[in-house]
Amino acid sequence: MRLLLATLLIPSFMAAQLAVDLQSIQDNKAKPVEESAKLPRKNFLSYGPASAQPLLLGPAERARALVHDGAIHLSLYDALALAIENNLAVEVGRYSLSIAGLDALRARGGGSLRGVDYTVAEGPTGVGGPGSPLLNSAASSVTPTTPTVNEIDALNVLSETNTSLSEQGVTPYASGPQVPTLEPTLVGQGLFLQRDNGLVANDPLRYTAANLAFVQGFATGTQLQVGVNNESQALYSNQGAYNPFSQPNVSVTLSQPLLRGAGRNVNLRYMRIGAINQRISRLLFYQQLISTVYGVARLYWDLVSLRENAAVMKQTLDAARKLYDDDKSQVDQGTLAPLELTRAQSLVTSSELDLIQAEGLVRQQEVILKSQLARNGSGDALLVDLPIVTTDTINVPATEDLKPINDLVADALKDRADLAQAALQVEGDQIAVKASRNAALPQVDLVGNFQTRGASEVPFEIIGTPGTALIGAPADLGTQATLTSHVYQAGVQFNLPLRNRVAESDAARDLLQLRQAEARTHLLTNQVREEVESSVIALRTARGALSAAIQSREYQEQLVSAERDKFSVGASTNFLVIQQETYLAQARSTEVATRSVWIKARIALDRALGDLLVKNGIHYEQAVNGDLGPRKP
Repeated sequence: MRLLLATLLIPSFMAAQLAVDLQSIQDNKAKPVEESAKLPRKNFLSYGPASAQPLLLGPAERARALVHDGAIHLSLYDALALAIENNLAVEVGRYSLSIAGLDALRARGGGSLRGVDYTVAEGPTGVGGPGSPLLNSAASSVTPTTPTVNEIDALNVLSETNTSLSEQGVTPYASGPQVPTLEPTLVGQGLFLQRDNGLVANDPLRYTAANLAFVQGFATGTQLQVGVNNESQALYSNQGAYNPFSQPNVSVTLSQPLLRGAGRNVNLRYMRIGAINQRISRLLFYQQLISTVYGVARLYWDLVSLRENAAVMKQTLDAARKLYDDDKSQVDQGTLAPLELTRAQSLVTSSELDLIQAEGLVRQQEVILKSQLARNGSGDALLVDLPIVTTDTINVPATEDLKPINDLVADALKDRADLAQAALQVEGDQIAVKASRNAALPQVDLVGNFQTRGASEVPFEIIGTPGTALIGAPADLGTQATLTSHVYQAGVQFNLPLRNRVAESDAARDLLQLRQAEARTHLLTNQVREEVESSVIALRTARGALSAAIQSREYQEQLVSAERDKFSVGASTNFLVIQQETYLAQARSTEVATRSVWIKARIALDRALGDLLVKNGIHYEQAVNGDLGPRKP
């Protein structure tokens, strides 16, 4: 695994710097409790049915502890913890962990693998997704008019998308040589038979037959078969007599492939791939946690921004109403034309509509966020009834303090779980390709067999006069008994296709599919580089936009104050005051929008680097158990 990652993903000089955290996740054997199956006894003759708990769809208990003053007071960590404990996409990942373990158990018995689910679910984008007018709905026209009405349902992006991280493609690898049955197995048959004999009246033939065989396969390809039976026959002569007799027999057969199917590498391949798949399933679960944390964090910060935006709209409405009251007072005093009051009234109604839409977006975002925090989605009674109060705010540091791009890319290449699991897939594919090559060899098996036939000798009899107690054998023992015979066999059996096109085609195709998987893994590596670089650019652009938006808002506040002062002494008009108020509302809303863009660019970079969970205090083993507890440093 380490060598493969070094070869596929990062330069050779970085091979020693592989992510220790990802390796510990691969080796972590934590198992979910409620999402596991209870197997029958693990000893011999265990045939009881497996059992599993039903899917639990209870309420989100953590949310109950967050309720006070008629609302759910939710920090970002609380939202993430609720999602990891209750989100059904994460729950599906827990079942995948248990399923991968059962697949490995199947392989230990000599069975083939049923496969791993490589699907990772991406959460909904909410009303703050691409193209949404989420934070751009403040009045923006110079002359206040009715603003654009947004169709909130059209912004309600509830659907999740599934992404497959499989590097194999749509066609599986060839099955390869058959694997011996590694489970010791008994095969038996017991029969009772009665046959009426038409030649001898009232004298039916009755006999029993018992056959038993023991079969055991071994990792080298060796197979042992031991069988005993007492097969019975009844012969009828043409003189109307019948002679029932049995043919007891013991047989021991040992076979060993010499070419196709020989060796531990080919016969233990499913066990080895199964172990790799278990490690892959842990990384896939970790990747699902990343996707869930990323999606919920975006929803949370969008809700924070939407609430800030609604507060901006409320401030704008309050200012518009104050302006209207001031204008009305002047109209009543005859110092302002009534037309100016109409302008102020238009600004009030326009601002009211802005606020209504902003608050509607807040409520819609709450619904979407709640759907990710409970197993019943927003159908949880508590989540339906109570609003969410976000307790965290977007705090922008003075500087980003980013490493150079090359260092960030290097960090991503060693910390990304999707890259690590892709490399593991290639490792498993290499094992499958070796099996395909072995299947192209001719079948040549060494076989040995030992049998005993006949076991019904005439018993000894006591010969002599009473009182002497002398024991001797009857003189005709050899003629009266069916003596046991021994049969020894040994040889070679073979199957030599003269063209062998099917096996050769499978081996060649599997080799090319392996190269395809390697190409997809390299492509994923290139995408990671691009993703990191793009995320850094987006973050720096967002910071620049936020800085400009803050300055614009500060300047606009100064302009509004100056315009009001001028208006108070008759040096300005009501129209110009309304215009500056409108610009200020837009500047405040733009600042909220750019702050939202910045925080989402920050978490996008954390996701690209692979350290999103670490930065949010999410621990893998706690997530497997579905109980995060309070945040740990």
